[in-house]
Amino acid sequence: MTYSPKIPQGNQTPAGTQAFIQTNFSQYAAKFLVNHTAINSNKQGDHEAIVFEKQLVDPGVTEDLVALYCKDAISASSTQPQLFFQILKFLPKFRDYTDAPNTPMQLTFDQVNTAGPVYQSFMAGAYLLYFGMTSNIAVPIVLIPTPSVILSVIANPNNLAAGIPFDVGVTVTAANSFKINSTTAVGVYTFTWMAIALA
Repeated sequence: MTYSPKIPQGNQTPAGTQAFIQTNFSQYAAKFLVNHTAINSNKQGDHEAIVFEKQLVDPGVTEDLVALYCKDAISASSTQPQLFFQILKFLPKFRDYTDAPNTPMQLTFDQVNTAGPVYQSFMAGAYLLYFGMTSNIAVPIVLIPTPSVILSVIANPNNLAAGIPFDVGVTVTAANSFKINSTTAVGVYTFTWMAIALA
């Protein structure tokens, strides 16, 4: 038997529709289990997950509300459904009191690299934060996952031998790589670095 929305009707008796009512309740219980804790359990009925239907366009916000939704996000790695956030206006209004619309902000990313030697995290707004350490400044550092563009790189020497090099700089060599430069780094040195890029 399947769910029947016409059971029970006002002119039907419970005795005559008992099997149909039981089927309807069992169907409801089965459907309710999706994203919910089962009924008759310790946390019965609680949400376990929220499923977002993928949107083709940003919904827009016209009232004092928040839109939380899923849509495809394009990155250098791939195109994946990601979670987005949108409000009516850009806040706070520090020194700018115009009612500028708030563009959608990407909240999630599909890759997190924790294997090293390059580590990566994600910041809201489709920014990737990379960080690591190297002792071989002759070889460019490749960022994984591949970003669309590197926005900023900072490198600092760690003093493992006498004399810290003060002429440390970086050169972006590609959309996903950079090289640390120093003419006075002799001996054993490691360099700690951080890069900000766009997904």
